[in-house]
Amino acid sequence: MDFFDEISKAKKDLPKGKAVRDEFQKYRFNFYQIFAIVLFVVLFFLGIFLGNLFATCKASTYFYSDECLVTEFNFAVMIMVWFIGALISLFIFAIGHIIEILRNIDEKLSKFRL
Repeated sequence: MDFFDEISKAKKDLPKGKAVRDEFQKYRFNFYQIFAIVLFVVLFFLGIFLGNLFATCKASTYFYSDECLVTEFNFAVMIMVWFIGALISLFIFAIGHIIEILRNIDEKLSKFRL
């Protein structure tokens, strides 16, 4: 039994662009889900912007100085905004998903109503 032959048999090609597009067209997102995706993208770029805006001081003239000689990008602020943005976006997306599930249940139950 050759391990590399087993890998060759089990290997699949990556999906092409049209197959990925067709897969995503199956799903219909409601307003909350679209809002969550847009909010995540906005907060992603906002994290980069705020990381640059609130730069950290790398070197100062002396230990207790108010002057910065060199400033650098603040990764902590960026990661914090990304994390909070991801949590908020996932929460809103989950609410949208729950609403979609309840709507599907209502459609199925409406067939049995008189």
